[in-house]
Formats: sequence, C-alpha cells, structure tokens
Amino acid sequence: MTHSRRYFLRRLLRRVPMPVLAALFGLLTGAAVWIVIDPIQTRAIGNIFDKELSGQLETRASESLARFDSFTQSYVNTTRLLAHHRRMADYLEPVFWFSNEGEAPLLYLKKAPVWLPEDAIEGLPVKPSLALLADLDGNIREVYQLGDKPLPKETAAELQHALASVRQQAYITRLDGELFMLIAERVEDASYNQMGSLVLLVSIDADFLNASQQRASTSQTTVALVDGENQTILAASRNMELLDGASINALESDYVITAQSFFEYGNSPLNLLFATLISKDVIDATRQSIIAVERRHRLTGAAIVGLIFVLLFILISSRINRLLKRVAKFSSRALQIEHPQPKGGNQLLIMEDWIRSFTQAVMKAREDMRAKYTAEIQEREALKTAVLDASLDPIVTIDQMGHIVDFNPTAEKVFGYGREEVLNRSLDKMILDEGSREAFNSLLYDCLEEQTPETPTVLRTLSARRKDGSPFPVEVAIKPVMLENKLYFTTYIRDISERKRQAQEITSLAAFPGESPLPVLRINQPGVVIYANKASDSLLEYWGCKRMQTVPIYWKRMVEQTLESGRAREIEVETSSGVFSLLLAPVASLGYVNVYGRDITAIRQAEEEARHRQNELIHVSRLSTMGEMATGIAHELNQPLSAIVNFANGCVRRIRLGMGEKEELVTAMEQISLQAKRAGEIIKRLRGMVTRQQPVREHTDLNTLVKDACALIAHDRQKLHIAIELQFSRQPVIARIDPVQIEQVILNILRNALDALDERTGEDRQLLIETGASVQGMAYIRITDNGSGIAQEDLKHLFDPFFSTKKTGMGMGLSISQTIIAEHNGRIMAESLPGKGSIFTIELPASSAIAESIAS
Repeated sequence: MTHSRRYFLRRLLRRVPMPVLAALFGLLTGAAVWIVIDPIQTRAIGNIFDKELSGQLETRASESLARFDSFTQSYVNTTRLLAHHRRMADYLEPVFWFSNEGEAPLLYLKKAPVWLPEDAIEGLPVKPSLALLADLDGNIREVYQLGDKPLPKETAAELQHALASVRQQAYITRLDGELFMLIAERVEDASYNQMGSLVLLVSIDADFLNASQQRASTSQTTVALVDGENQTILAASRNMELLDGASINALESDYVITAQSFFEYGNSPLNLLFATLISKDVIDATRQSIIAVERRHRLTGAAIVGLIFVLLFILISSRINRLLKRVAKFSSRALQIEHPQPKGGNQLLIMEDWIRSFTQAVMKAREDMRAKYTAEIQEREALKTAVLDASLDPIVTIDQMGHIVDFNPTAEKVFGYGREEVLNRSLDKMILDEGSREAFNSLLYDCLEEQTPETPTVLRTLSARRKDGSPFPVEVAIKPVMLENKLYFTTYIRDISERKRQAQEITSLAAFPGESPLPVLRINQPGVVIYANKASDSLLEYWGCKRMQTVPIYWKRMVEQTLESGRAREIEVETSSGVFSLLLAPVASLGYVNVYGRDITAIRQAEEEARHRQNELIHVSRLSTMGEMATGIAHELNQPLSAIVNFANGCVRRIRLGMGEKEELVTAMEQISLQAKRAGEIIKRLRGMVTRQQPVREHTDLNTLVKDACALIAHDRQKLHIAIELQFSRQPVIARIDPVQIEQVILNILRNALDALDERTGEDRQLLIETGASVQGMAYIRITDNGSGIAQEDLKHLFDPFFSTKKTGMGMGLSISQTIIAEHNGRIMAESLPGKGSIFTIELPASSAIAESIAS
C-alpha cells in the first residue's frame, strides 16, 4: 500500500513542471522564514536603535554641556575686559573708601555708572541682573541694577566667599532662593596694585539656558540644572512650569535623562548637575518608523528573491531539457541504446530515471572491456615492475587525481616511507613541501592538457620532504602513460641537494664581495689593488689610484707590515665621501691583504651632535639656575657696592671739611679697593657660570668649589635663616673636572635642599656639606638636609627627565646633573626618608696623587 502510494505521488510530481513546483516551494519557504525571522530582526533592529540612541544621547549631552560652558565663558571674558578697562582704572584711582558700617552701597537704576561701558553689557545675549563694585575687603560699595531684581540679601556673604578663593572666577550659587552665576574679577591699576573687584550677577533661568543652546537644534531637547543632593530640577530651558522643582526619578518614565557633573565650577557651594532631557514619545515614534521601513524592505527583498528563484528554475529546466536531448543522442551512438526524448513535466525526475538506466548500460559495457584488457595489463605491469625496481632514482606512479599507485624501492629508501604507507595517498602532500605543491600541480595540469605519450619530458626543481621532516631539493619529471583507457603519470624524482649546495656555495662566495655595500679590497704584497668592489671607489679616489694600480707608498708599507706581523689592524681615514674605518686582514699564505671598510661618518657626526646638544642643554640649565638666583646674586653684589659708596662719600666729606688724618683716608681707600675686588669676584664667578664655553677639565679642589657654590646661595640661605655646616677634609680634595659644570651640579642640589627646608616648619633646619676621599680612590661631596624628604615612589624616578616633585619645577636639574657626573666617570646617589630629610652623594675619580696618598 505504501509503495503504490509513493509511486502515484512520484508520477503526479513528474507531470508538474519545475517552475510551478519552484513557485509553490518558494512561497511556503518564504512564509516560514518570515514567521521565524520577522520578530528576531525586529528585536535586533530595536537593540541596534537603542545602542545607537544611547551613543547619540551621550554625544548630544556632551555638546549641550560644552555649549553651556562656552556661553558662561563669554560672561567671564566680558567681566575680565570690564575689570581691566581703562574707564574702571580711571574711576577707582582717585577713590578712597572709608568703613561702610551701617552705610548702604551707592545704587544705580537704569542709567549705567561711569565705570561700566554700557555697550559691553548690550553685547551679551542675556543681560546680567546686577553689576557690583566691591572694595579690597569684599564690601559692596556700588550697585548697578540692570533689571527689576534687587540686590539679594545673601550677596554680601557670598561675595566674601568668592573673593577669598583664587581657584575659580565664576560659579553658580543660590541667593535668596534663586540661582545666579557669580563672576568676580580683581581690578588692578597700571602697576598691578589691586583697587577693588568687579562682580556680575547673572540670573540662571529659562531664558539663560535657552540662550546657552541657541546654536543647536533643541526643538526636542531640554537642558536643566539639577540639585545633585535631592535630585530635583532647579532651572530648565523650557516647560518651566512643569519641570521646576520636579524630581529626576519621577521624570524618568517620560524622558530619557543624561546628567553630567560640572567640572568648571568647583568653587560653587551647590552640588549641581547638568541634565539633558528628551521625551520618550519622540524616541518611540522614531523607533517604530525605522522598524516599519525595515519591514517593508524585507518584504520587497523577499519578493525579489522569490522571483529570481522561479526564474532560475525556469532556466535550469530549459538547460536540463537540452542536456537530456544531447545525452540521448550520444548514448544512441556510443552504446546503441535508445532512450525516449523528454516531452515535458518535471525534468529532474525524468533525468533521474534516464540516468539510472544509462548507468546500468555503461556498467555492463565497462565489465566487458575490463575482461579484454586484463591480460595486457598484467604483462605491462610485470615489465614496469622490473624497470622500477632497477632504477637508481625514485620513481612514483600516480593517477589523474595525484594519488600514488606505485612506489619503487629506491623511493622507499630515499623518502623513508614503506610502499603500503603511501598507496592511494596524494603525492604532493606526502613527499613535497607546501611551497612546492602548487608548482607540482601546475606541472601535472600541463601534462593533463597534453595527454599524449609523445609530450617532451619537462624537468622542474622542487623541494621535497622525508618522513622525518627533513627537506631537500629534487628534480621532478612527469611522463603521462595510458593504461586501460586511464591516464597515469610516471614521476621521476632525483635528489639534487648536494649539487645545489655546491652551486649555491660557489655562487654566493663569488658574489659576496661585489654585493657588499661596504668597501672590500684586496691588495697584494707589492701594493697592487687586485680587487675592489663598487663601494670602494671613494677609497681609490682618496688614494689616487685605480684597480690594478699601486697604492701610495705609505699604504704599501702598511700592507707589508701587516703581512709580516700576521695580525689584523684597524685604521680610520677621512675621504671626500666620509669617514671610514678600514680593517686590514692579512692572508700571509697567499701574499695579499683583504681590506674591509666600514662607513662611520654618521657615527662620528652623531657623536659630535650629541656632545653639542648636551653642552647646549647644560648651558641652558645653568642660565635657568642663575635666573632663579638673580635676586640673591644682586643682593650679594649690592653689599660691596654700598660699602664703596659709603666709604667714598665719607672720604669726600672729610676732604672738603679738612677733617681726618691721612691714615684714616688711606684706610678708607683700602676698604674701597677691597670691596671693589669683592664685587669683581662676584661678577667673575657669575660670568664663569653663564658664559658659553667648551668643557675644560682641570685639577680642582672640591673644597673651594663648594665654598664658591655656597657663596652664590648666601642670600637665599640668609632669607630662610638656614646655617650651612661645612665639614671639609683636612687635605685638599683634588679631582680632574670641569669646575663650572660640577659647580652647577652642587648648586642644583643645594637649591633643592633649600626648597625642602623651606617646607619644614620651625627653626630646627639643618644643612650639612661634607667632602673627602674614599679608599676606592673616589672624591666625594655629601649634602645632607632635614627637610620634607622624598617619597619612595618618587625616589626611583628622581633622575628621569621632566620629572619634578615641585609645582613650578621643569624636572631637568637632576637629570642634567646625572649626565654631567656620568661624563666625569662618577656617579650621583640619593637617599631619603619622607619627613626626615635627604642625602645626596656625588662621587668623582680623585686625582692620581690623592689616590696614591689614600692607598698609602
């Protein structure tokens, strides 16, 4: 029953044309896919919309806050311009305010005061509510009321808070229950003396917030200021009557809210947030419109795909009909089998029945042919086996698919595989490297195209691989062979690893000198250049000779000496093309010298440039240090100059009055000379520190160097009331150094010590400087202070460039100091405990005389 039902269904389907079946199948499949995919894609589009919306909301909120900051900054800039306006300075310069206890400030209504240009206020988008003029103590002296709002009662106290801080020029605050932006700016005269303060109070309301967003499309966006503590709206750009005082949590059901903190109003006593609100109704409407558009696109795409599906089946059906007619004619001629011509119906089912009968006929014909050629194949196989076994090279037979069907004994020995291991396996994957497989398959494809035994054998070099994974080069030749109407290929493989290695070695050795980008020459014992590569032209030009000519006599003698000594030597020469380092390597047995050149021009230039840059950096650092010490040096220089003036005036007065003895005048003149020498020494020491000069090494007493450095910081030390304790070695501590650079290092450390001591409270400030020499032959300077110390995490970065623990420091002093000490073959070390102090130790190689004295 089941079989008859299946047969009936098959006959029914065979009569239905393929396009009709394709259309029915396409409709059913499309409906099923639509039912499954539509909710999934709708949900996915909604997720993508929500994700994109979140990013756009964050961007829009950031842009709104940026516009608000820019808008408020315009008020800050206007206040600064008004405070520094000439009219303000002219007004306040003759004004003197007395105590204002019980006295009301001067009030201006409608008419602008003299100290405030009216056109500057007119240029602001929203006029300030009030403009105030305060004295140095923060008391309000004059009030200009621009609108209807009077001066809030809390303004005086808030103004004291604003002027007491220097961190913020403007911030938002609440005065008498209303939001105001308070902007305070100091008023100074031409000598930078403070004369008072100008204060603007701007009411923060809907008009102000709308004006702050005027350059953006805000038809669907509301901005608001939110109290960060109780999460309520203090001011909004629109819908003020609905949003004022509303809670953020209560509005989340109707609005998408993005709140951001104020980073530019840190001085504000209020915890404010800047919020951006967008109605959820607008967002939902946008989402639904996008989903509807996407759904229409999917329906259109499904209809187009269905139409293409039906047209494709119509095309396939027509092609199958043609194929059936051609195959029927072919089978009639080749196998003498008659097949009915298809008239219509389902071509696939018709073709399936026809192929089944055609296959049975072909299998029968194949069995007949196999029996005929079996004997011939056996004879050929025996002859082939004998030839393969006797071959000295690997011979592998493969079929058209590249699968191994025979593997001679030599191939087993060379590749390490047994015959049974490789049968029916791809030859290229078994014995060829991955890089050679494409070339082998290309060669095999060429043989397939020819398909004639007369095709000439083509040799190709490939890379093979043994069973153990070791690669080696081979020559491969493929010869096509026809057996039982099947095409086989005999592959001849020859190991050429040794031959290729020898050829490569000869080629590489011959080409090596000529390929070198560096000069390579060969000069025999008589001094004749018997070989020179292209890179040697500059050297030959320097010598004034050519190839196969004799080098100059000096170089000829050097070649002879190198051959006699049997040792290589290196010589540096400077030619028109640059600086070269030449290595002369003797080959005494053959009587010539190989010359290998190396271009070191860039190295020498880099070394010179590095030295120049380093000296420039040290000089700039020294000028910076002298600039910071300018006040102290001026004080030191002023003392001897004042003494000279006093002594000179005294002498003049005594001479005019005829008073005083000759000895007294001589004593005064000697003091003038002494003080002049003292001033000259200060100027000489300052000139030595700031004058640009090349580094000079000379034997210097470190004790004297420390004294000179202490003299340069004498004013700074006295100003901080710090006494320096000096514990010098009894003997002079001599080192061969550049005195200016080492004095710069000492000054850097001493100034850092003074800064650390300045941070310490109390009178117990200690600064100790010790000098001496260690048993290792190193002269040292140790500077100890009991200042604030250095944190352990900062200590390991102390000598890094641009690292500083001081707010105004550039971070280059200690880095340059370490570079200077390293160039003197010394070292600088730092130890510190936070709150206890720091120890800096400078070690320099002592002079040979001091080192011998220490050793004895």
